[in-house]
Order: sequence, then structure tokens, then C-alpha cells
Amino acid sequence: MEGGKTQKKSSPLSLQQFVSITTPLLDLEKEAEISSSISTGASRNLESAQKKGSTILNLKCVDAQTGLMGKTLLEFQSTKGDVLPAHKFGTHDVVVLKPNKADLGSPALGQGVVYRLKDSSITVAFDDIPEDGLNSPLRLEKVANEVTYRRMKDALIQLSKGVQKGPASDLIPVLFGEREPTVAKKDVKFTPFNSNLDHSQTVFYY
Repeated sequence: MEGGKTQKKSSPLSLQQFVSITTPLLDLEKEAEISSSISTGASRNLESAQKKGSTILNLKCVDAQTGLMGKTLLEFQSTKGDVLPAHKFGTHDVVVLKPNKADLGSPALGQGVVYRLKDSSITVAFDDIPEDGLNSPLRLEKVANEVTYRRMKDALIQLSKGVQKGPASDLIPVLFGEREPTVAKKDVKFTPFNSNLDHSQTVFYY
């Protein structure tokens, strides 16, 4: 209390407000991680980056197709043999495409997501197909993984639609101040899945 005036208690965020605020923040976090990864990569040399598995050098574009939602699928193979070098790329990794000899901090020809992986090739989905440079030796640099962000986005979408079933259906309205929490009138009894728990472990659940 200051000057005889009481401060008003702030009202809790509604579910829809929470979703509308959090969604763009996830996008910002993703872009920040990508930028940070690119900046960190710019301080390494190409050979060490490939040894760490974060870069695949000496690639050639062997195929281009149109995928779902208008994305362009570019397939790359090694110019040095039938099998790709050892790497740490995985599906849904965010990658950037660059000329093979370009500096690590140089602008990318395009940014995409790993769509398919084989021993002999890697396919990347691009929103926009690179206009130049595809006929020259290329490299891919791993900058982030999209799985975590996609799962969080999906969770927000489900949350915005309202959870009608399951244990969370009663919890969510309480968390967002739409309903007062209640206490069970009777003690809830349960049987642990693990029958080998001792007394101190079973008491913990109560």
C-alpha cells in the first residue's frame, strides 16, 4: 500500500491471451537459436565443422521436386563417393545451404528443413528454391532442430481448442483462473504400478 491507496490485483491471463502471446514468442526463440547457431559456426573452420558432424561438405544437387504445401524438395549427394560422410543431421533439423567454398559466415543460398535421410543422400525441404548456385559444389550446415518447436506449437494449438477430456480438462480452467480449485471430499486410494515400492516411497504419493 502506498499513499493510502491499495494496488489493484492484476487479472490472470485467459487461455486465449496466453496462446496469442506465447505463439509469437516461440517463433522469436526459434529464430534466435538459428541466428546464434550461425554466429557460432562462423568462428569455426570447415574441416572441424564437418568432423563435428554439423556440416556436410562436397554436395551436389541431383533432384528437385515439389512437396506438400508448395515446398521444394532438393536431394543432395556427395561428390566424393556413393555414401555421405559421417554427420549428426536428422530429420526436422533446420539447415542452411551454401556454396562449398564459401566462408562459414557468408550468406546462405537458402534455409530449409531436413525431409529425408539416406546413406547416400539427404533431402531438404525449402520454402523458396535457391535461384543460383545449385549447379556448383555445395554444403549444408545444421543450425537447429524443429521438433521441439513443432511440439510446443502443436500443444498450444490443442490448448487453444480447449481440452475436453482427460485429467487436464479440470486442471486447465483452474490454472487460468476460470474456476476455483476444489478438494476431493474423500481420500483417493490408488495402487502403485510398481509393487516393490517401500513405505516411504508410497507415502510420497499422498
